[in-house]
Amino acid sequence: MMWNQGCDMMWLGMTAGVLTFWVIVVLAVRALFPGQKRAGSEPPRPDALTLLDEGLARGDLSVDEYEKRRHLIIHGR
Repeated sequence: MMWNQGCDMMWLGMTAGVLTFWVIVVLAVRALFPGQKRAGSEPPRPDALTLLDEGLARGDLSVDEYEKRRHLIIHGR
């Protein structure tokens, strides 16, 4: 009877070892490729000056309005 309990403990130890191995492999791969996009991640939002430049390029803003808004963004006044 004692042998059977030792065998069960051996299988438990081997299973824990295999799971630990695969967790380490997954973490190592993620560390090697940190910039990869994951499902559900959102693209970064452009900053205010980029949006302002795009508005001028589309013709949504006059040059005077662009300069006023740019000054407000940069200097905050």
